[in-house]
Amino acid sequence: MGETALSALRRLRGSGDNSATATADTWRSDRIEAFALLDDARLLQSYRLATLILRDRYEAEDATQEAVEKAWQAWRTLRDRDRFDAWFDRILVNACRNRLRHRRVIRIVPLDDAGSLESHDSHGSTVARLSLEPAFSGLTRDQRVVVVLRFWRDLSIEEISERLAIPAGTVKSRLHYALRALQAALESTRETNR
Repeated sequence: MGETALSALRRLRGSGDNSATATADTWRSDRIEAFALLDDARLLQSYRLATLILRDRYEAEDATQEAVEKAWQAWRTLRDRDRFDAWFDRILVNACRNRLRHRRVIRIVPLDDAGSLESHDSHGSTVARLSLEPAFSGLTRDQRVVVVLRFWRDLSIEEISERLAIPAGTVKSRLHYALRALQAALESTRETNR
């Protein structure tokens, strides 16, 4: 049976050859191996994350492509190869934030399109999503990012803090104010509907 790329990579690392050529080959091989992990499922998950943050499918496609390109170019900044997913998420979130910052008009993704995205919805509550949509659109971009990472990506406060390069207290604060704004908007909607 032939040697796998991973075992060849390990053999190369363990060979004791410290020449510049071996180091460059290892670096290239590591990068190719890591980006091979960005298969269709992972790219689709990244695209969905970008769609939820940006609320525009075309902007999300561009942001995801931009994140892949930036990650490829910034490969040397990845300190821990085992943390590739967190590192890539951070690049993607930053690409989304840059797009939000430079966008003059926030476009709303129609609910029909948002419903076609497969996401974990433990209660299957379409009604809840319909009532949350207007409230969610009223959040700031920073609040929207932490809400999506916390409740859609199901990341812990510490993981969000790491991905956004902000203190955990800031993440908690943004979540607190976002949830309070969502609650106020929902209560206002209920009062209007009475």
